[in-house]
Amino acid sequence: MIMKEYGLYAVLALLTILVSTVASNLLSVGGITPDLLLLVVVAVALTKGQFAAIIFGFASGLIFDLISTDVVGSNALVKMLAGYVAGFFWREGSTVSESIGSLRYVTVTLLCAFVHNAVYYLLYTRPADIPFVEFYLKNGVAAALYTTALALLPYFYASRRREEGA
Repeated sequence: MIMKEYGLYAVLALLTILVSTVASNLLSVGGITPDLLLLVVVAVALTKGQFAAIIFGFASGLIFDLISTDVVGSNALVKMLAGYVAGFFWREGSTVSESIGSLRYVTVTLLCAFVHNAVYYLLYTRPADIPFVEFYLKNGVAAALYTTALALLPYFYASRRREEGA
């Protein structure tokens, strides 16, 4: 049973990475793209806990780095950090629909997106090019809000399934 769940998360991560890389131009709004893989990392953290999310975030981020043209290790680091932060909000014994079907999922996604983007963009800005705060407000905040807006989709789906099951 446990291997089946982790296998499902692995397949979900691979599909998310595939959609993120192939459809990034379709998802882009004003040059800002959402981080779909972050949504999965937060979901793993809220359903399986901090340790599972750290491992999952690192592994899926590393695979994303290898598939995309990003610097190897950058996404692995920030996804691992996001899993660490999101893991603080894990409640033992909560089901997937309880974790994702609550506003806690959306709120934790917003928090993790801000932390994720702050570290990610800190790695990429050079002091001479543009001030970090200006760059982060322009790109990091917008991307965090876009990612959080997309977190509403699984939230609504899971909350509706939870209501139907009750």
